[in-house]
Amino acid sequence: MKSELIKKLETTFRYSSSSDELFDAFTEAVRSGIDDLEVFKVLLGNPTLSLDEIKMYTEKLIRDFNHKKYDLSIWTAKILENNSDEYDYLESAIEYYKKAIEANPSSHEPLTELIGLYNFDLDLPTNSKIIEIIKSNVKNVESKSKVYYSLANLYKRLKDFQNEARYTALAEKAAEQERKSKPTQ
Repeated sequence: MKSELIKKLETTFRYSSSSDELFDAFTEAVRSGIDDLEVFKVLLGNPTLSLDEIKMYTEKLIRDFNHKKYDLSIWTAKILENNSDEYDYLESAIEYYKKAIEANPSSHEPLTELIGLYNFDLDLPTNSKIIEIIKSNVKNVESKSKVYYSLANLYKRLKDFQNEARYTALAEKAAEQERKSKPTQ
């Protein structure tokens, strides 16, 4: 019975273009105790949803599934970055990457994904915010080399060769430390 409900909800989440229908299906899913995040990811990816609706559903899911905050935050950030040419979406994507960092500070993924939001064409306030978030959180990351290599690449694109060299050196040093600390099998 529950699998039939899940299929019905997933179909609604995937194909409905009615905000009311999506809300009713979401309410039914929560009331029925559906805890399959993959179903809710389909809802969050529905192109009908506005920025406010995506955030509302995500925040409700994070409250209900706090142990999945990292996954939900990463997923939402990736959805929002698809519209990052709209400034509100860009800012919201950054905020959800920050939530992912809070949920799992040792993961490199939110930091390297943030670098992808850097706008090389326009000097937006979010550019310095992105760099600040990365620099202040890299110390907690297990795979620092990946973050440092990404930063080196960013500075290379900016033609800031001094910082490129600095972060390349940090990346190589971190990679060596990661290799040494990796358990041998």
